[in-house]
Amino acid sequence: MDQEQKKTAEDTENAEMPAEETVESPKEDIPTEEAEEEAKARKKELKKAEKCAKELEELKDKYVRVCAEYDNYRKRTDKEKGDSYSAGIAYSVKMLLPVLDNLDRALAFDPENEGVKMIIKQINESFAKLGVEEIESDGKKFDPEFHNAVMHEEDPEKEESVVVQTFQKGYMLAGKVLRHAMVKVAN
Repeated sequence: MDQEQKKTAEDTENAEMPAEETVESPKEDIPTEEAEEEAKARKKELKKAEKCAKELEELKDKYVRVCAEYDNYRKRTDKEKGDSYSAGIAYSVKMLLPVLDNLDRALAFDPENEGVKMIIKQINESFAKLGVEEIESDGKKFDPEFHNAVMHEEDPEKEESVVVQTFQKGYMLAGKVLRHAMVKVAN
């Protein structure tokens, strides 16, 4: 081989050979005091981070529970307010019913009295605005949820359990009976 080929062959061998690796001395593998302290500090930080994550989860859970309790409280108080309002209306209407009964009796005594008619009309309009409804009874089938039978009449011409006469009108508010109608029932 001539010199040029030798040189190229050597270069190729040198290029294919891996570079010499430096071997660290065993002294460097042994942890120093500084490295031990650093490892301890990392462990402490890791434990602290885990503790913080656990505490955060507990606080999130607590927050969700408090939000749910508040929402339930808000709904309950809204319902109580509505119930209180309805109870106030019901109480007021019950207090006015005897007055309306007396006005009805006055109108029965003097059917031409325009003043009494106007007062009754005004009270009925006010009741309608409040959602108070009169319980229909004359000619209707007797229903113990709405009627209070105080008299019974045998009449072969009438159907069974039909209201033939109303002695005192009944009233309802929002589907609840304020006062049952006092009626006479046939058969």
